[in-house]
Amino acid sequence: MTGHRREIVVTGAGVCCHFGDDLDIITSDLRSGRNTAFVPYEEAVRYGGRCQIIGLYPGDLDMAKMGVTKQASRFLGRASQMALKAARIAIGQSGVDPEPLALVAGSGAGDVACHREIAEKLDGYGMRRVSATVIPKLMSSTVSANLASVLRTRGPSFTVSAACSGGAYNILLAAGFIENGIVDGAIAGGVEVADPHFFAGFDSMRAYNGQDNDNPGRASRPYARDRAGFVFSEGAGIVVLEAREIAEARGAPILGVLRGYGMSSDGSGEMVAPSWTGALASMKNAVLRAGVSADAIDYVNTHGTSTQLGDLSEVRAMRNFFGGRKVDYSSTKGYTGHPVSAAGAIEAIFTMTMVREGWIAPSVNAIPLDPELEDFPPVTAPKDKPMKLAISNSFGFGGTNVSLVLGAETP
Repeated sequence: MTGHRREIVVTGAGVCCHFGDDLDIITSDLRSGRNTAFVPYEEAVRYGGRCQIIGLYPGDLDMAKMGVTKQASRFLGRASQMALKAARIAIGQSGVDPEPLALVAGSGAGDVACHREIAEKLDGYGMRRVSATVIPKLMSSTVSANLASVLRTRGPSFTVSAACSGGAYNILLAAGFIENGIVDGAIAGGVEVADPHFFAGFDSMRAYNGQDNDNPGRASRPYARDRAGFVFSEGAGIVVLEAREIAEARGAPILGVLRGYGMSSDGSGEMVAPSWTGALASMKNAVLRAGVSADAIDYVNTHGTSTQLGDLSEVRAMRNFFGGRKVDYSSTKGYTGHPVSAAGAIEAIFTMTMVREGWIAPSVNAIPLDPELEDFPPVTAPKDKPMKLAISNSFGFGGTNVSLVLGAETP
């Protein structure tokens, strides 16, 4: 960072995904190129979905074990529960006192299970049987409101919903509060959980891979010639952000540095079709804010969801951004599937870990490679590489784009 802006460091990180919540084990799998197969989704089977596999978080979400009272737990749906689990992990690693922090986290769909429950009660019994505790689950800010309440934070709290860019947007907006001295630290990120409404919508769009229900280990395959769509997966990614001087004064662990961020909208008039020019603008804005050039970027963790259009559109943007330089890039969605609003936060944590430890997670299942990428292929085998800076990209419906520039320490 340059000028009067404070430097933003990450002092804690928590991830919940379909292969657990132990970040050391998760990143070990990423480093070795070992993914975990998706599982059958009973709701998709029941309702006849094309895609019938999913990534489900297998961990314990017992609220009592997380210090949540029975009274408070009435307001937490599954998304808030999973986000709280990730936040507890991040806070524990950071050692930060959450009370003065901002809380900026959310999901794309809210608590759809609560909507379903209300509809069933209305149809069966009328309004008098609807619980008086449903509003905190229904509101768009359910995740941030519940985390702020349970963690008893006193800084600003709100939710940003921006499709697949939501988690990354929550992080950068929290960072902006710290940069400008509004708060000294923040808890930020994104979460998404399974529900049949959300699932059915993507399935009807044929955005999901409906061809590999019997081959769940290879169903998510960004950049492969035969890629057939993405696989939805539950996930939560939460980070603790602090001003460097505050973190250093209390001896906090510094896991990474948020050097800069860029945002853009495609402006193409398309709701779901990606625009490479929007992705390009986002990356350009990110390095401009970071005060570096494209040549300083050692690696890109791509949005790469395993769709035919999206994967190539982002690579086209990178070709233009790097001006012919063959930068290393890969997508980690071959491991996690697509956790939508959690994706940007989870992938920022993965990217930060790679830069800090000097390795790149390969794009699993990418072979046989799309012929259009033969001259600019992703990393497809485990690779050790010292790095200083990397970009993590997140692009969502409506053409909403975010690029985060992450480093281990200030070069």
